[in-house]
Amino acid sequence: MSIRSPYALAAQDAQRLTGLSPSPSFLHRETQRHGGRALGIRQRDMALSHTPQGVVELSARSATADLGPFTLIIQIDAWNIRERDDWGKTRQLRRKGQEPERWHWVFTATIFRLDQRGQTQSGRRVITQRGYVATREGLEAFTQQLYVEALLRGLLNAQEVLILADGAIWIWNLAQDRFKGARQRVDLFHVKEHLYELAHTLHGKGTEQARQWLRPLLGFLDRRKDGVLDVLQHLKELRLSPQPITPDQQKALDGEIGYFTTHQARMDYKQAKANGEPVGSGVVESTARQYQTRFKCTGQYWTLAGDEALLALATLKRNQRWHLLFPHAQPLKAG
Repeated sequence: MSIRSPYALAAQDAQRLTGLSPSPSFLHRETQRHGGRALGIRQRDMALSHTPQGVVELSARSATADLGPFTLIIQIDAWNIRERDDWGKTRQLRRKGQEPERWHWVFTATIFRLDQRGQTQSGRRVITQRGYVATREGLEAFTQQLYVEALLRGLLNAQEVLILADGAIWIWNLAQDRFKGARQRVDLFHVKEHLYELAHTLHGKGTEQARQWLRPLLGFLDRRKDGVLDVLQHLKELRLSPQPITPDQQKALDGEIGYFTTHQARMDYKQAKANGEPVGSGVVESTARQYQTRFKCTGQYWTLAGDEALLALATLKRNQRWHLLFPHAQPLKAG
């Protein structure tokens, strides 16, 4: 209960469901204790990933050797968590010209095979099974944890690996460092946001002129094999046009030319749709929201020790490895 609700609410739920009356402080202590055990399990797997024999052992757990060719999809994002840094020292720090930090990145990822991506009768996309990674310990720790989870999800047996995210440079650096050879794709929604913002800057927000200017560019991305090249050509022609533009419009236009030039190899949307692959990072954004329902409640503050232990515990649960902590929860085998 404590991995889904604040400790006070979890105590109320426990009393309602079981008749027992655990105190919030007891639930906090037990959650932190088991969270420490979950951190230990995570650390042992990370240690395995540093040796060839350990990598083979982690990969063997994936049970994907006999699946045949498959595509492994990795989606990456980050969100903020609030902690009690330098609690009670705000005025003192500000007198020294320092602003106290409160918000910190939680790096998050989800991993699944393309064949685990389905669709309901209503057309809504669903993922039948996937892996989770979430940590507040920093980018290096996240990179190691992501690599471990990818091994556990069949990285070494995958015919192709696709990394899908927004345009954050740290994500592509991570991909190049740990997943060389993986295809990379920028989330289509974020790309279209760039064009919407540029349309508003050039023609005014919500104007018919902005909509008319935007419509063919969106069509290029959706329906043409190399639509990003058409978008780039259009932007460059506009930049060289004798039509006068303001300094702000020129700056925005130059920025978007740079953006599309940098990411053009990551914008293969027509081919992606033909392959049945995702073009958006909505799965990991949904993953982040699932975590945030516990970690971003109103008025909530954390400590690094407290949030990381609970993140490890919640992630172990989401990855269906609860039995590693509690053997009685071992999943039933078919047959």
